[in-house]
Amino acid sequence: MRNSNEQSMKEVIEALLKAYRIESGVNTAMIEASWIKMMGKTIAKHTAEIQLRDKTLFLKIDAPALRHELNFAKEKIKNNINEEFKFDLVDEVVIR
Repeated sequence: MRNSNEQSMKEVIEALLKAYRIESGVNTAMIEASWIKMMGKTIAKHTAEIQLRDKTLFLKIDAPALRHELNFAKEKIKNNINEEFKFDLVDEVVIR
């Protein structure tokens, strides 16, 4: 049984990320690191920017045809990311 002042390492790290307001940056970096694996080389090559703010993923795609195609796959992108990290990291995807 834990004492009331004991926390798991996960809880401590999450609290630190929130306290220093770097949680979003760390989550963005995790997504960027796994982007090729999740989406493939072609999509990764045309992804100019990835940014996560308040559970909204903003993607800047430099190929108009691919951008149009990915607009139809927003739900799949969201599900792939949340499945990869095993928690709800993204609620919405915005493609620009």
